[in-house]
Amino acid sequence: MDFSQDELLEVVERLVAGLLERAGVTAPPVDALRLAENHLGIPVEVVEPAEEDESGRRRPRPRPDTAGIVLSPNMTDEEEQKAAADGVARALVPDVLRKLGVAPGAENKAFAAHVRGLVVPRLLIPTRLLRAALRDCKYDVPALQGVFSTARTETVALRLLDLDDPCVVSVVDDGVVATRRSNRFPVAKTLEPAEQACHDRVAELELPHRVRDGGWTAHGWFVPGRPFRRIILRAVRDDDV
Repeated sequence: MDFSQDELLEVVERLVAGLLERAGVTAPPVDALRLAENHLGIPVEVVEPAEEDESGRRRPRPRPDTAGIVLSPNMTDEEEQKAAADGVARALVPDVLRKLGVAPGAENKAFAAHVRGLVVPRLLIPTRLLRAALRDCKYDVPALQGVFSTARTETVALRLLDLDDPCVVSVVDDGVVATRRSNRFPVAKTLEPAEQACHDRVAELELPHRVRDGGWTAHGWFVPGRPFRRIILRAVRDDDV
């Protein structure tokens, strides 16, 4: 396809911003479920979870034959918002393709999934509103999640990589680095000493912590309500500050 990632991002940002403006969304949090139902008219269906058989295994339940949003009664609010944002993203994919000069239907599934993966976080955490929130919250991830309360903490943290300030964001589960990404340079799944020390202190106290060591400054936060001990780290090189 004859366009760059930057051109794709520009189109996605512009379409999401236009959608939110038309829907009258001027401040966070973004209610993706209301946006989908009331503004785009996307049908929402609640489906009961699959039943268990005699052995205790869940019987597969066929997905409803609908182009709408499918929820289940046991979803959390965050899960419902994510499902709704996915539904909105599916509705926007044809517009994204047309803006890029690609006939809808000509794309492969992987590319369509990539586009949806760009739309969802920008819908729940719009770039303009995120930049505004930074004035009060700085880069405090839990504080930002309190503002963008329909998005998961992990989604908020990873959105910081879409901003100009260089940083590394890591998600660590039970001491194992699940995700480590940078918006400036390639990184491996090995924490810097400052990150490791920060992680260990957060794991011990389950409280936010900051460590400066070896040319790096790391901030860490414990994420409650997960089935494992999840810690999020944001680190910056002191030379970049």
